[in-house]
Amino acid sequence: MRRMILILACLMLAAPAWSQSGDANLRRPGIMSVDTEGGEAQFVVGDAAWGDVLVTLSALRNTETGQSPAIAQQLWERRDINPPFFLFEVARLTVATDPDRALQAYFLGRARSIYDASRCIDSSALNVVGAASEYAGPEVTELMNSDPALLEAALAATIASGEIFTSQASPWWACSYGNAAYFAAVNQADMPGAEWLKVEAVWPALRAAISNNLDANLAMIREGQAASAQ
Repeated sequence: MRRMILILACLMLAAPAWSQSGDANLRRPGIMSVDTEGGEAQFVVGDAAWGDVLVTLSALRNTETGQSPAIAQQLWERRDINPPFFLFEVARLTVATDPDRALQAYFLGRARSIYDASRCIDSSALNVVGAASEYAGPEVTELMNSDPALLEAALAATIASGEIFTSQASPWWACSYGNAAYFAAVNQADMPGAEWLKVEAVWPALRAAISNNLDANLAMIREGQAASAQ
């Protein structure tokens, strides 16, 4: 069972065969259709796209309940390799047993998701942040709302960790959530890196903006804490 979990956690890591030469960011998106209660839903798949991470998450959640601690630990250990989407699963699995870890995983996952989505040329990909965050579950939101001190400590620890921008995962998982990737998949069209990923020259500015936003949020939380204590 432990080997199976590890394989699932690593499922997203294989690089496209064509990335070994030419455009390393070339993607060939496809479409996966799923029947739901509300009708048919379609997701982009291919090269660790949004649909792929959902499939992997479903497989993880279908393992035995007793494996949850091992899954959470392995996903946390591989947080710099797997797409940050899986940090929300760490938050969901640990919220009852390790609330500090749960909130740190949530904040790290959200900050990294924002960074990944911000690097997408298609601005509609930013919608992935809210969609991905919901997979952490309502208990995480309830914890944040009920314990401001824990909320402050977790956000401060996330900022101080220096890990917000250390992910090695491609932002494709986030960019594939956008309209451009969907239309490319429907039309069976390749997406060169220049069509979905912003040039690296703009990444430092994106990191600075995200860091400033996190600092501002932490300051606002602390001001609220101080006001409540008066």
